[in-house]
Formats: sequence, structure tokens, C-alpha cells
Amino acid sequence: MAAKKRTRKKSVSPRYSALAGAVKDLEAELRKLSREKSELRSVIKSTSGSIEKDRELERELQKKIARLLEKEAKLNQKKKNLETKIDRVADKINKISKIKSEISDI
Repeated sequence: MAAKKRTRKKSVSPRYSALAGAVKDLEAELRKLSREKSELRSVIKSTSGSIEKDRELERELQKKIARLLEKEAKLNQKKKNLETKIDRVADKINKISKIKSEISDI
């Protein structure tokens, strides 16, 4: 039969126990901080994605505004041209009315 080895239990000093407990507490705290860090990174990534979407939407809206401003400028120019034409037609009508009035006086 094989002889059993006897192992002697080392006596653990109270100081070592306190240090071991502190190390365990620190390890637990590190794990907790690691989880929090991971969660924060996830939130940051999500927020960054949201910000990028908002920026893209803003760029699209700015382009639409620019196109609308161009259309507005074109419409204002057309309005100005039409007002000029209306003024010319009104002048012609006045001249015709004046001539008609002069002819009827004769």
C-alpha cells in the first residue's frame, strides 16, 4: 500500500486573512467597475450612433432648405417679371383708354 503523505496545514495569520479579504474586495470592485465600464461604452456607442443619425438628418434638411431658397428666389424673380408685364399692360390699357377718349371727343 502506498503511504499517505501528510500535509501540514499552515497556520494563517490574522494579518494574512485581512489582506486576503481586502484583495477579494478589490477584485470584486474591479469586476464591478469593469461591468460599469462596459455598460458605459455601450451607452456611448449607442449615443454616438444616434448623434450621427441626427447629423445626417440635419444635413438632409439643410439641403432641402437650400433647394427651397433657390425655388423661392426663382419664384420671386418670376413674380417681379410678371409685375413688370402687368405694369406694361396697364400702361397700354391706359394709353388705349386715353386714345379712345380722345377719339370719342372728336
